[in-house]
Parts: sequence; C-alpha cells; structure tokens
Amino acid sequence: MDKITLRGHHLLCTRLFSGNGYNQIFTEHMKEIVARTGVDKYKKFGAFPRAKELLLVCGTDDICRKCPNFSEKEKYCILGNEDVQKKDRLTLEYAGLLENRLYTLQEAEAGVRRISREQFEEICSSCRWYGKFCRYEELFEYVNFI
Repeated sequence: MDKITLRGHHLLCTRLFSGNGYNQIFTEHMKEIVARTGVDKYKKFGAFPRAKELLLVCGTDDICRKCPNFSEKEKYCILGNEDVQKKDRLTLEYAGLLENRLYTLQEAEAGVRRISREQFEEICSSCRWYGKFCRYEELFEYVNFI
C-alpha cells in the first residue's frame, strides 16, 4: 500500500491526532493512517509501512471507511457532506494543492505549511474536535518524513 487517499482537511487532522476518536475501531484505524503518513507526533501508534504518495480528494477517503458516521451503502457521511467538503476545498486552496492529484508526503507537508493561523481557524473552528484536541500551535510539531 504505497498510496493513501486523503480528503483535504484530513491533512490537518492527521497532524493533530492524539489518539482520541469516535470509537475504538476508528481510533485504531486512524493511528495506522497517521503512522503511514509520517506525522505520528509521539511515535506511539506503531510501525506501519510508510506511504509514498497521497491522493488528495474532496470526499470520502481512507480514514472515512472506519468512521461510525460513514454510510457504506450511500458512500457519504450521515451527518452531512457540505460542511466537510467546504473544509476540504479550503484546506487544499490555502495549501496550494489540487484535488484528485497525487502528492509525495513532502509536497503535502509543504502545502500544509502555507496555511496561516487565520486560515486554520476558518477551516477548523466549526469542528467538534477544535479547541479540545486541535490547536494551530501543534500543527507543525514532530512531523517526521523528510
């Protein structure tokens, strides 16, 4: 598995993930994705083969597959897609990255580093995890894939 499909705003979520999630199945899956993308802050999520590329999308990705809010039948979030897709589009726009394109981990990281505090607030402030587990100050800590 050399490639991970990742929705735009999950570029931010993976960097800020601390081990908390919707349920145990989701959390274990998220740990693997975080480790495979090289942004496991504390090196506590295990050894998984590193992905070589990310396919960035504004829709369902590899993380969504294990989310309890994902409808396998309908292939979308049961809580609604509009707000989430807006987060995806804004993240990619501010990062200078394009939807449905493959990027190396380093290219994706360079894009994330273009996102300002104000842009981060615009993208993330309506999220349930914002403030509790996610802060802009932690966005660039401990990234380890260069």
